Amino acid sequence: MKIGAHLWIGEGLLKVLNYCDYLKCDCFQIFLSNPRSWKRKKRDIEEIEKFIQEIKKRKIEPFVVHMPYILNIAVNDKNLRKNLINFLIKEIEESEKIGANFYVIHPGFHKGTGEKIGIENAIEVLKNFKNSKIKILLENTAGQGTSLGSDFKQLGYILDKINGNLGICFDTAHAFQAGFNIINFEKVKKSIEKFIDLSYIKLIHANDSKTFCGSKIDRHEHIGKGKIGIKGFENIIKDDYFGSLPFIIETPKLSLKEDKENIKILKKIGEKYGKI
Repeated sequence: MKIGAHLWIGEGLLKVLNYCDYLKCDCFQIFLSNPRSWKRKKRDIEEIEKFIQEIKKRKIEPFVVHMPYILNIAVNDKNLRKNLINFLIKEIEESEKIGANFYVIHPGFHKGTGEKIGIENAIEVLKNFKNSKIKILLENTAGQGTSLGSDFKQLGYILDKINGNLGICFDTAHAFQAGFNIINFEKVKKSIEKFIDLSYIKLIHANDSKTFCGSKIDRHEHIGKGKIGIKGFENIIKDDYFGSLPFIIETPKLSLKEDKENIKILKKIGEKYGKI
């Protein structure tokens, strides 16, 4: 079991490694730039080479890049979709260049066109990357508003249609908020396996939930302080398959101290069940 956090990128790639050292991360996740902007940051080749070298030295894996929030791959406007694809091409090329293992993508919002059209639009975008070197992971969502991907039937359908180098990132808070009660994790597993082989799931976003099961309201909370609670995370970690996956927290934080405490709690559970 590996444990890490989503880390700030604002001060550059090498600063991210300082955060990793402080938190004792086995894995981590970043945005490549401001997640709410179309602007991209140009990186110096020396910075990239040193970053790759230092990751290898620390034996940190996986290293994950998350798609910016501003992108909606289910968008129905063809021109916007074309711009989005061009942006994603650059994102994924850079992710490969800096040595990332996974690129996480939200399935998007249908914005009133309906789930069927929204999913087909998302497939139109994703099929451009079916043969990417980096594995693209679709993240399950809370089902808030018109978001797609809270239903594993939808995610399974997308995987089948693309039939490429794709997988799944399982977000604990989103699953809970979508109605999957993680307290009864065996039942959750069976619900997923109806539509997706577990081998597609490559990464856990480990987040507790501020909101109740089935709320469809996406609000993350510190591990053990939300509605999932310690028992819910114990049920995930002691599972033979899910407990072997890398866990990356996206919990609220004003400083790295909160990340350190959340990682400490997950490590304690991992030690309890012999996963660390």
